[in-house]
This record gives sequence, C-alpha cells and structure tokens, in this order.
Amino acid sequence: MIIQALLLYREFKLDDIKVEHHPGSGIPTKVFAFNDFTQPDAQPWRPFRSRLEFDVAEIALEAALNNEQTDRLLDICRRCAQKSEKLTFKNHKDVRAKWDAFTKDVISIPFADKSWDFDVYYRDLWEWATDLLRDPHLFPYFHFDAQHLSKFNGQSFERFVDEPFTAQDFWDAQSQLPHSAKPLAFILYADKTKLSSFGTAKGMGGGYIVGWLPVVKEDKAHAGLPAWANFKATVWHKSFERILSSLAAKSKTGQWLECLDVVQRWFFPLILILSSDFEEQSTMALTRGVRALWPCPICLVPHDKLSDLSHCYPRRTSRDSQAILATARERETAEEREEVLKEYGLRDVLNSFSTVSLTDVHRALSWDKLHFHSGGLWSDHLWVELQKYINVLGREKTSQVDKSYQAFPRWRDQKHPNQVMNISFTDNSTHEDISKMIVYATHNILTEADCPLGYLLLRCVRLYLELDMYASLEVHTTETISSGRHTHLAFAALLRSDKNWNFPKLHMGSHIFDDVEAKGATRNYNTKPNEKMHGSLKDSYLLRTNFRDVAEQILRINTWQVAADHIRRRLFEFDDHRRQLDEEDLLEEEDFVATVVDRPISTCNYLHVNLGSKQPPLTFDAIQTAHQADQAFSNFRVKLNDFLNVLLPSSSIPLPEGKHIHLRGTDEITEHRFIRVNYESMVDWRQHTDYLRCNPHFFGSPRFDCVFIRLTENKVILSRLVFCFECLIGNNTFPLALVHPFDVPTGLRTRKDKDLNLFRVRARPRAQAQFFSVRSFIRGALLVPDGPSDYLVVDTADTDMFLRLKMMHLEAGHIVRV
Repeated sequence: MIIQALLLYREFKLDDIKVEHHPGSGIPTKVFAFNDFTQPDAQPWRPFRSRLEFDVAEIALEAALNNEQTDRLLDICRRCAQKSEKLTFKNHKDVRAKWDAFTKDVISIPFADKSWDFDVYYRDLWEWATDLLRDPHLFPYFHFDAQHLSKFNGQSFERFVDEPFTAQDFWDAQSQLPHSAKPLAFILYADKTKLSSFGTAKGMGGGYIVGWLPVVKEDKAHAGLPAWANFKATVWHKSFERILSSLAAKSKTGQWLECLDVVQRWFFPLILILSSDFEEQSTMALTRGVRALWPCPICLVPHDKLSDLSHCYPRRTSRDSQAILATARERETAEEREEVLKEYGLRDVLNSFSTVSLTDVHRALSWDKLHFHSGGLWSDHLWVELQKYINVLGREKTSQVDKSYQAFPRWRDQKHPNQVMNISFTDNSTHEDISKMIVYATHNILTEADCPLGYLLLRCVRLYLELDMYASLEVHTTETISSGRHTHLAFAALLRSDKNWNFPKLHMGSHIFDDVEAKGATRNYNTKPNEKMHGSLKDSYLLRTNFRDVAEQILRINTWQVAADHIRRRLFEFDDHRRQLDEEDLLEEEDFVATVVDRPISTCNYLHVNLGSKQPPLTFDAIQTAHQADQAFSNFRVKLNDFLNVLLPSSSIPLPEGKHIHLRGTDEITEHRFIRVNYESMVDWRQHTDYLRCNPHFFGSPRFDCVFIRLTENKVILSRLVFCFECLIGNNTFPLALVHPFDVPTGLRTRKDKDLNLFRVRARPRAQAQFFSVRSFIRGALLVPDGPSDYLVVDTADTDMFLRLKMMHLEAGHIVRV
C-alpha cells in the first residue's frame, strides 16, 4: 500500500519506465528515467589470458591453418611478442583445448527385430548456462525475475512486451516456483540443413549449436508404415533427451549456483521457447504432420478447418498428450493404440520434453515468421496465385511488373530483385523483399476493371503485409497487439477465391499474437537469425572435413567460431569504450583551449544528422552554371539569402554585423552527397540510423533519397533531397539542404488507395524547391512514383516506417476499407 501511494503521487515524466517485479522476487515496483547504460567488460578477451592470444587463435581459425602452419605462426608470434603481453600457447593442442566442448554418445533403438545404433553429439546445457552466468560481458543482461513493463503515454501506463522475461509465460513459470527461486529459461532452435547438394550428410543448425542429431535414412522396406514413422520420431526424441539430460533432474528440485555477482541463486531450468519450421514442430510435438486429422502442433483444429481463421480452437497441452498416450498404451494391440492416437494426431512415442519440468512443448512451440510467412504463406501460395493472375493479362503486363521492380528505389538492407516474374524458387529473405514491393509494383496492373479476382487477391496481399509488419514489431504494446489481431481477422475475412486455402501455414497465423503475449516479440523465436549459420556449417563441411564422420569435425569448428565471434564482439565494445574515453579527454582539452584562444565557433555537430562524402568547394556562379537546366536551382543564391535571413533570427542567432545576409556569386559552399540521420524509432524507442544519398553519380546512377521533414511540432512533410551543403556565415557553419517538397493536397482519396491502404503525396512544381536545415530531418523515407507528380510512401520498408505512416493515416482521417 505504501508503494502504491508513492507511485500515485509522484510526478511522472513522459517515457518513464515502470518495472513491476514478480511478487516472488521481493523487489518493490520502481519507476525509472528512460535512459540507462552499462559499462563494458574491462577484459573482453577472456577466457584467453590476453588479447594477443585471442587474435592469434582467431587468425589461425579464419585462415584454416593446419597444425603445422599453426605451430609456425605461434613460433613467429613468440619471437615478435612485446613485453606488455605474454603469449602462452606452445602448440596446436593448447589452442584447441580452449575451444572444445562437445560430448559424443551412442543410443540404441530396437526396431524390426534388431537394434539400431546412432551417434549423438551434444553440449552439456547446464555447464554452458553456468559459463554464461559467470561471463562478465553477458551477466549484466540476464533477468532472473519476470517483469511487467509499461510506458507512460501522458495519461496512463500502457503495457508493452519485448523480451521473453517481460511476457506472460515467464511470469507464469516463476509463479509455479518456490518463493525466491528463479526460472532459468532456454530458447532452443532446431532445423535440418543439407550440407552438400551432392552428399547425404545432414546437420542441425543454430545460434549456439548444442546438439547434432542423427537423421534416419529412409528404408524402402519400411517407408510409409506408421511403425517406421514412430521409429524415426523415437530416434529424434531419444537423441534430444540426451541434450536435455543435464537439465531434467535440476528442473524438478532446482540447483543452487553462485553467479558472477557472488550471489547464490536457486535456479529451475525450463524450455521456454522452441523455434523451428512446421516439420520440426510436428516432430517436437509428436503430431502427425500436414495430413493428420489434427495437424496443428499447438491447438486442436480439425484438418478441414485450417482456413477458418475466425475461430479459436482448444490448445494442446503436454499433460493432455501424455494422458492420451497412456490411455492408448493400455490397449492390447498396436492397431487399437494407433486408432486412439490417430484421433488426436499423436504418435506412440514418449516426448523428450516431458523430462523437463515446467516445460510444455505445445506452449513452447512458436510462430515462425521466416517459414510460415515469407517462406510459406507468401512464397508457396500468395505469390504463386499473383503470378497466375498477372500472366493471364499477357506478356506486356508481365514485363511491366519486372520493369516496376527494376525501377524501384534502393533502400538499405533490402534486396533489389529485377526479373521477379520468372522466380518460382529463391531463398526466403528474397521472397520477403519481393513481397514488400509487390503492391507498389502491381497496383496499376491488377486493377479491378481488368482483373477483379486479381485485384481482390492484391487487397488480401496488402492485409497480409500489414499483418506481417505487426508481427515484425520489435516491441509490442497493448494497442499494437489489438491492431494486429484486428488485421488478422480482416485478412481472414477477405481471403476468398477459387483457391483452396486449407493448409497449416495459413492456420499458424492464428497463434501470432498469442505467442507475442506469451513470449514477447517474434524476433525471439524467428528462425531467420539461426539459419544464417547454415552457410558457415556448409563451408566447414566443404572446406574443413574429409567428408567422412563429419559431425565431430564440424562441431569442433563451430565451437571455435562461436567462441571467437563472442570474444571479438567483446573486443569491439572494449575498443569503442576506450575510444570514447580518448574523445572525452580530447574534448576537455579543446574546451580548455577555447577559453584561452579566440577561435571560430563551429556548428559541425548537427545533433542527429551528419553530412559526409564532402566535395570540393564551389562558387554560387559555378553551381548555377552546372544546374542551369534544373528548375530547382533557379535563383539558388537569392532564395538562399532569403532563407538565411529568416533562419538566423528565428534560431536566436544574430545576423553578421546586424545586417541582412547578401551572398555573392563568388562566395563558396561545400556540397555533401551522404547524410546519416539518427532517429528514435517509434517501435522500440531506441536510436536507429538511416544512410541517405544525394548523389548524381552513385555507382554510375543518380540517387536522391527522400526524407521526413518536421515543419512544426504537429506538421510533417515528405520531400526529395536535391542538394546538400554547408554554408559558412560569419563564424558559423550551417548544414542545409535544397529539397523538393511533396506537400501539395492530393484531393479526395481514390477507392484504390482506400482498398490498398496507400498513402499518396503530390510534388510541388520543381521550381518551388525549398531550403531547410538538415536538423529538421526526422528520418529517411522510401517513395515510389505513381504518375508525373504523385508518389506512394512505402510503409513496408521497416517497422518504424509502418507505424509512422499509420499515424499519418490517422492524422489525415484515412479509414481503411476492407
């Protein structure tokens, strides 16, 4: 009651963060200021004794040196080593001893009157967790108590979730523990990757590889039989049981451990999140896959109701699945057992996850954006159907789509596919980028008049993209979760055509926002970051093995790479910290000199905007001559004079000698062709960066990016960069930009813009280009031309752009019609 009273009468500030710890933690509720930071590790090269030792080991790893070459490198380093650091490695075994971590076991599974042996490689999960809990770099980021976070929006605190410990499942797990006990939650990813398109070896990829599971080769004598499917599932779960073995007993009684902060904690390990594609999820849950009567590994949706996205079906639980298995095993014959299990889509196999307390495999399984959206619903269904409708319109329309993609403006971290209409198979990341552009590339092709069903499908695709953007948010508030659910229902209501949409990857979208509430943002369980490791595994297979018994060889290299990457990241942070300290010392020296020496005041620090790609100074006469054919530069110098004479007084900067500015044709300014804009994301409220170009010859082609510009506190416009430069006035240097504003009223919103939820802007005549201070730039923008003077703002570029455009839609009074 005392805490509530203090919170009630305290004056909060905008963006304050309230942290409510789990009652079992004994920690009172607190409200913090928005900003906070931690100091980096002072010795980020550990477990190596020095930075020099790590650098040598990393070079040997990257260069794929053999034992002899490694020994020679160490011998050279010993002769060249400075006295400030001591190199202790003497041979290759010393280096290897720092890396190795895997255990090999053999499991035997009876089937068809014989015993089958399989090798299983795994890392001791408890020992690995212990190392992390004592790692000075990682320990500050551990959270041992569930938290409910909320952000003050000016009227009330609104709940938000991002990391798993801020979501409901972590809270529920801690609620089941004894007082003062702490949940130790694991996230596990599983997937198969073919290591060679010419071989048969397969591996399990992941962020930190913790196991290498055997893959049962198909046997024609048993293929297709339920017993064979159960045998393969048994091999998987018996193997995975070895991986979980170090956690099983500790999950029931807990385990005391002294962490880096010398505090003893009573930990109960559990598997909180399982990340995988649908095939692996079926294996983990021991369901029967896409053809089962109840194919979903998370809920009991009938196989013929997968397209019914408006209905919520009962969720599966591990307790219910175990009870059903126990009931089935009471039957006398295999056929009777099969009939009982078939009615629930389960297999006659003990689930390895049942050995870990507080772990519900059906709850831990999570929606995967990579396989269920980009590499599933989009690539295998929506995109295929769109291609059909476009191809029906003829070769000219098909070619027009490819040309639209070729002309699509470039954007950082976004692939730029050209011949998309011939693409039937590509990687999921490329499919994701194709989908983000599709509405803007085809809205003038799949029209309601020319192709009614294609237009209806395009409206569905637009809602799919909005759903995908909501699912991609790095931080979710109560409002975004509600909006995401509404978008999912709107998508389901519109998804009507002659196509059969009854397949699992469509249904899995029903669980997106349940997972967000339970486990935080989808990035916590997206397989995309983990699948990036497949490339290094394949490289290790092709370059570092003898193609026989490859598991042990690949795992050894992977262990080395993971450790090297981890230490290198710590070194980067260490170097950044040292560099900041040096800059602070230098700044103090400069400030001291400034008080003694009379020197010009510089405004080169443009706060959130930095200019780059500096060009040689040019006179106004030279600029006017070079751009005489461009109406944006008409009366360039005169307009700049007028702008500066308003800007300086409005910024409380005195005019030079109290007189109006009158720049002459022989005066010089300095052009810049690169702009870096730091901005606070509307999604996670952290700093993000846009890299913008204002360059007539960027890799041989002109590139003039667009920006959001703040005119007033309540008004924002979009504009295209024309010319960025620095101008010296008196003793002050001003960073300025000539831009082409897109703020002409667009009139009544068209039906197509409403149907596809497009945000249209219209450009002024180019002769009405205006000057702005670059400090008024908010962030970059991606715009696609739609006619001689109209542009469409691409809100699928990133999650901040999506929420920013959503706010602009609301401010403009736009209503999405579905």
